[in-house]
Amino acid sequence: MEKNKTSKRALRGLINDSVNEALGKLELPKASKKVKKAISKNSKKLATMFADIIKRETKKKARTEKTLTYVEDVLKGKKKDKKKKAVKAES
Repeated sequence: MEKNKTSKRALRGLINDSVNEALGKLELPKASKKVKKAISKNSKKLATMFADIIKRETKKKARTEKTLTYVEDVLKGKKKDKKKKAVKAES
């Protein structure tokens, strides 16, 4: 399984650029310093949320792959006894 980590800073940059581009296409006056600051803060919050979502999705995908390989091993006849591991831990 490859490890792909998305940085919050990169996500923030993408979101910030996209919002600025979208606002630039609208017929609005030029953005002031307060508007730019608000966009920056909101893009930071959105980047954090998206990073958490991406992290949860990768964990979920890894969990499903792990269970699928366990099921495949059981079907092939390779038994992995979880009970044995518990017994060894108690000893």
